[in-house]
Amino acid sequence: MLRRRTKHLRRRGSTVPGVEDLRPATRFDIAATAALLAEPARVAMLSALMDGEARPATELARLAQVSPSTGSAHLAALVRGGLLQVERLGRHRYHRLASETTARAFESLALLAPRPRAPVEAAGQSTGFRQARTCYRHLAGLLGVQLVDALLQRRLLVRSERTFRLTPAGRRTTVQLGLLEGELSALTGTPCLDWTERRDHVAGPLGVALTKGLLEARWLRTRTGSRALRVTVEGARGFREAFGIAAEVG
Repeated sequence: MLRRRTKHLRRRGSTVPGVEDLRPATRFDIAATAALLAEPARVAMLSALMDGEARPATELARLAQVSPSTGSAHLAALVRGGLLQVERLGRHRYHRLASETTARAFESLALLAPRPRAPVEAAGQSTGFRQARTCYRHLAGLLGVQLVDALLQRRLLVRSERTFRLTPAGRRTTVQLGLLEGELSALTGTPCLDWTERRDHVAGPLGVALTKGLLEARWLRTRTGSRALRVTVEGARGFREAFGIAAEVG
């Protein structure tokens, strides 16, 4: 029945819905990029780079639990595919994500996977991964979405369709808390759908500046070998008193 209907549509000069949605070249490009992520070791490497930092091949191979030679082959494929870029420092080569667009696409792909029931331990991710982590230099995880909710509820942050912006009260509050400098409080952010929480956290320049401020104010600390973040005692107090967030000390 479907075959007869398809032939009938073609005779009338129509097209089957969905068949011509993408140009053939675009379909092949998407398939080639997706094929790069069909290898768990490559996914582990990309995940390790989601904090926005650059890392050497030996460290990425170790995190992906493959040999240095295998790791180098995977990294070369990711560079050729445009997902990673290489930086040279003397005789050393460091790899980082090609762009924030790459990071957001990678995080979005995780939404297609089943929602994790417990924090992930693989690929260098600690037990605090779901609680708080970096997503290409901005705060993600439960704490990230809780912060957005608190700022919106207190009218310190406003949201349009694709933009987050601090209100005048939000600018004053974040500057007084030492989380942002005056000129940075005028930055705007973009919504980023969180992988584990299925809600938006703040990305873009505002998200990056806020996360940097939280680290510099020692409300948050990084974890060695992971993009998970740890809430300090000072940070737990600050989140509770300033925003009403019950953040667990890591």
